[in-house]
Amino acid sequence: MIFMNNETFDDIIIGAGYAGLSLAALLCEQSRKVLVLESHSLVGGCASYFKRSDFHFDVGATTLSGLSRGMPLNLLIKKLNLKNDFKRLDLPMRIKLENGVILNRYADFEKWIEELNEIFPNIDHRSFWTKLEDISTRAWALLGDAWSFPPQSLSDIFNLLNPKLIKQADLGLYLLQPLKNILPKEYQDGVLRSFIDEQLLISTQTTSHDVPILMGALGLTYPSDMYYPKGGISSLALCLSDFISNNGGTLLLNSKVESISDELEVSTHDQKYKAKRVISTLPIWNLSSLNPKLSNWTNSQACNDGEYWSAITANLAIKFRTPKNQLYHQIHLKEPLSAAKSSSLFVSLSDPKDGTRAPEGWQTLTLSTHALPSDFPSDRNQIYKDLKIQILKEIKQCLYDYFDDIEETKFESVGTPLTFVKYTNRHRGRVGGIPHSVNFMPWKWPKNVTPLTNFFHLGDTSFPGQGIVGVVQGSLNFMKRYHGEK
Repeated sequence: MIFMNNETFDDIIIGAGYAGLSLAALLCEQSRKVLVLESHSLVGGCASYFKRSDFHFDVGATTLSGLSRGMPLNLLIKKLNLKNDFKRLDLPMRIKLENGVILNRYADFEKWIEELNEIFPNIDHRSFWTKLEDISTRAWALLGDAWSFPPQSLSDIFNLLNPKLIKQADLGLYLLQPLKNILPKEYQDGVLRSFIDEQLLISTQTTSHDVPILMGALGLTYPSDMYYPKGGISSLALCLSDFISNNGGTLLLNSKVESISDELEVSTHDQKYKAKRVISTLPIWNLSSLNPKLSNWTNSQACNDGEYWSAITANLAIKFRTPKNQLYHQIHLKEPLSAAKSSSLFVSLSDPKDGTRAPEGWQTLTLSTHALPSDFPSDRNQIYKDLKIQILKEIKQCLYDYFDDIEETKFESVGTPLTFVKYTNRHRGRVGGIPHSVNFMPWKWPKNVTPLTNFFHLGDTSFPGQGIVGVVQGSLNFMKRYHGEK
């Protein structure tokens, strides 16, 4: 039986991933009456968690960055005065290249260049990576100032014409060319090209032949600002949900939104809620079923065509003879896993000293690689079950080949696009947002405004999209655009 909730909220936020939680917290900080509706039983979205006995698993092998001064997560945490327990990583990632060579991706620029010079001598690595760092630093500042991009009104256009942004206009040229155009000749093929492309797949969802230089620079330099969050990647999400609850907001789990009326009446399976404004952080493809006007709008968007990424994930509790203090790894493969489309595996481990994640002597491991929904059966039939068994077998073989001192594993599980559909309700299990591409410029991305008055679209399918740092920047920009937080 559906009944009307008599309250009228200032804002209803759909989705309690990092986009929804960060925006809801920022709105609560302004004393607005906020309701967050989440379909799952836990917060965090694609960066959520689950527990098995004494083990706390991250859903995906997600990294935490953007905490340096002036960066999106730093700005969010300072504004909300949130407590955090994040450890900055001097060696954010260890990469096993397809030729078996181990490449240490240091955070410190000089150590990183020294590592490249040692492994790949007689190449001018410094010039290339200096250029990437310069573009990245300027781009992050630009993303904060260009809060009205892509423009949705005349006032948005006027903001983009301010002198501060005009001085940075040359960065726009880096949106028009693929990163491959500035790769040194020694990076054009072989293991260095593979290294670049597999790193970009993690961060931009595409490779050097397609990603714009500007977005590629952001994607390749993020390890210089990587952190380990005690309690897992969801620890900040839980902190944000506490902030919402402690500052007058309401967060309801197990509350999947089924429809939205033209008058912004939001319906779940047993409730109706009314708001002055509704902001959805669902992928744009999820909106078509909520309202006919949204369906027509979604179908008109350029991003409605084509295939988009999902992921294969694996979670294991793991015991090593020697606990691993190096927590993030990328393993390059000569051939992808069954049903995978990336030739690398990204692995994250819990800190052996983090007792909130695993008992002493154990660590939790999360692994992910890119996949396409179309490569999987549409239901959990025997073919699907057999495929998951085969994938887990291949993953374990890769892990035993890479780590030579695994003593024991347990609580082994594999996730697929169907898993993301089940737990996150994302359309076809798509994760990672819209790939940044020279063939799909930022001004083609879906705008925040929609055909429904006071219904807005945010999250990883709105610019700048992608990853925790991207969607938090989107929330900060939304506050600047509609609440004057300059």
